Amino acid sequence: MTKSNVRFSVLALIAALLVTSCFAVAPEPPSMIGLAEAPSTLPVNGVEYTNGTVVPENSPLLIWYDWVSVSGTQVINFAIYATPGYGFPVPVANLLGQHFLMADGTQVFIASALSELEVYRDVNGDGVPQANANSGDSEIAYYMYVNMSDSYSMTPVQKAMEGPNPHYRWSFTYENAHGYLQNASYRVGVVASLVFSHITLSYDFSVNGNVSNLKTSFDIGPITSLVIHDSSQFSLEGLSLALLYATATYTSKPYVTYVDGEEFNSATEENSTFNAELAQVEVDGAKAYDFVFGGNYTLNRGETNQTHQANIETYEARAEAAAFSDVLPLIRVNPVKGMEFFRDQLQLEALFGGSWQVFNMDYQSSSLIYRICFPVWDGMQIQHDPVYVGYILSELPENIQPWDFPTVIVLSALVIMISTLLIITIIVRRRKQPK
Repeated sequence: MTKSNVRFSVLALIAALLVTSCFAVAPEPPSMIGLAEAPSTLPVNGVEYTNGTVVPENSPLLIWYDWVSVSGTQVINFAIYATPGYGFPVPVANLLGQHFLMADGTQVFIASALSELEVYRDVNGDGVPQANANSGDSEIAYYMYVNMSDSYSMTPVQKAMEGPNPHYRWSFTYENAHGYLQNASYRVGVVASLVFSHITLSYDFSVNGNVSNLKTSFDIGPITSLVIHDSSQFSLEGLSLALLYATATYTSKPYVTYVDGEEFNSATEENSTFNAELAQVEVDGAKAYDFVFGGNYTLNRGETNQTHQANIETYEARAEAAAFSDVLPLIRVNPVKGMEFFRDQLQLEALFGGSWQVFNMDYQSSSLIYRICFPVWDGMQIQHDPVYVGYILSELPENIQPWDFPTVIVLSALVIMISTLLIITIIVRRRKQPK
């Protein structure tokens, strides 16, 4: 082999190594860090969206699940139901969770669950119940235990495009849901029982860039039956309704919860309640998740039929963050409704890979307990759409550079390739010149 051939081969080899090194040293894209392909307890691996039934061992109750996985984030929704003919009351229990990655690959799972319905008298007119369980000075008049409905229906996950972004929608409806009101002062016996025509929980999930939006819609139907069980002059007129939620946050990094910009932890907070418009979760100093409260809700007063149109009224929904100490003791000592059924099916390691604590949700460990409040209710139908916002890959820490493969890496490779081709062309031309 001549010296020219040797030089040509060496230069070509160096060029190839340089181009390859551009891709070899490129950082792994954040959207792929930590993604799991581990086997799951649910048949959801590699599935964009699906739904189905889980049959827990040694239990007559069933779990309906909905699953969405898109843009590196996953949403899971559980609801308890029973087969037709099941002769015992079953709690209306529902859990909603979202898994996503921070910019450095840290996994985060945040879940919330509706636990109680509370009926209160808004005596001071601020729209939220002043609930001090320790002092007994509380605006909450009744706690409502909602049992299983006479029937149910599910709308499976459906995908629809709105502009460039897909939306995933699904719902679960309890028909003729039975509720029992107990006096909040001592919670012994039933003051009144009622039947909601329906309770529907609907969801609309979408991702735009690194921001996900999960809209949760409540449709709490009108009361079709009311039976008073004591001698009191019970009436729903003038009463307000609140939905009590507990949350759980799981991540390997330190996290902090804020309410309207102030650090807040329901487990340690001494003040009773705080009006809330926005609750946020920060993981290792980076914004991770928002609970966006407020907005308007509609109240349908009356019933629509062939001769009459219901009056639709609009009011402002309110929310408050609650301290653990101000949840009724009879409630807070028990797990959140349905957790004993959901826990065994929500195996975070199997679903998302990595190492996780055993999932559980109770009031004592919840850093955020909150109420969504409807100051005007009167037993009428309510419709409301609060939003949960997740920040996928969130803000990048200062020591991590953005993933910029298309510009930096490709341009560098092109420069090297063009330079190499020029060198090869010069060598070839020199070899062809007569000596």
